Amino acid sequence: METKKTVRVIFIFILAALAVFGLILFFNNHIEEKQDLLEASEMKTESELSGNQQSYAAANFPVISEDDFVSGNGNSLDIIVYEDYGDVFSADFADVLKQARAEFGDRVRLAYRPFNFSHTDLSDEAAQAVGCAFTQGKGEEFRDMLFQSVHANQLNAEKLNSLAGEIGLNQEDFQGCLTNPEKKERIGKLSLDAGNFSVYGAPTVFVGDEMIVGARPYEAFVDSNGDEIEGLKQVIERQLK
Repeated sequence: METKKTVRVIFIFILAALAVFGLILFFNNHIEEKQDLLEASEMKTESELSGNQQSYAAANFPVISEDDFVSGNGNSLDIIVYEDYGDVFSADFADVLKQARAEFGDRVRLAYRPFNFSHTDLSDEAAQAVGCAFTQGKGEEFRDMLFQSVHANQLNAEKLNSLAGEIGLNQEDFQGCLTNPEKKERIGKLSLDAGNFSVYGAPTVFVGDEMIVGARPYEAFVDSNGDEIEGLKQVIERQLK
């Protein structure tokens, strides 16, 4: 009888210990999840607030792939920019990138990636159109004219077709490309994969392994706190050393 009582006590003790252990695991996991979410939220908030004033050494940065819209053949430094083809801030930064292209020439290779930060159908359609223009070897010209239309607040679906005609794209091939589901999926994947590199807005640019959030001016400038901030030119020069 005494033996049965002892076994019962041991059994109850084991059950209690397992219950306590389970609660400890539950609360530890819960705390870790909250901490991860908090860190992600802080990172995103920091990126959003930083505008064009901060840059970061990227722990995980993209590399140019065959799906990118690539400009130039430079082999010294890769620059990858995530841009929204319906947004004026990306249009402004396109002018800055043009300055870099003119000054550094074949020392740099630029890759443009779509990122639909404005969450509009027009941004997706414009990204597909840019990709189709690159397929015909006139992507940069099309992209320049597209951003000019954004600045003039004239971009719409009809404008995409008229731009294709203005630069002499093969209209039949262009229209077929615009409705190509495989092309659309590949371009969409570039935008979706942006989260893997902590991209939360457009423009966001990677200069080598360095991440710059926002439309950074080309030349160095002084921010509202009186701090001197590197322009895109100075970042490129430093990365090329």
